[in-house]
Amino acid sequence: MNHRELAEEIRKNHGLSWAESSRILETVIETIREQLKQGHLVRLRNFGTFQARKSHGKIRAKFNASKNFFEL
Repeated sequence: MNHRELAEEIRKNHGLSWAESSRILETVIETIREQLKQGHLVRLRNFGTFQARKSHGKIRAKFNASKNFFEL
C-alpha cells in the first residue's frame, strides 16, 4: 500500500475529501519524522515503534512492529 492508497482508505472510512485525508496522512508522517529527528522514540500502541539510528553517517528510521498488530 502506498501513500495514495492509504489516503484513499482514510477518505473512504471517514467521509473526508481527498485533500483532507491527504493532509491528515502527511501530518502524521511529518510529525513522526520530526520526532525522530529530535531523537525521540515514537511508539504507537498496538502498531509498533519507530526509532532513529545513525547508520553510515546518516540518520535512518527503524520500525519494530507490534506482535499484537499482526495477529489475525
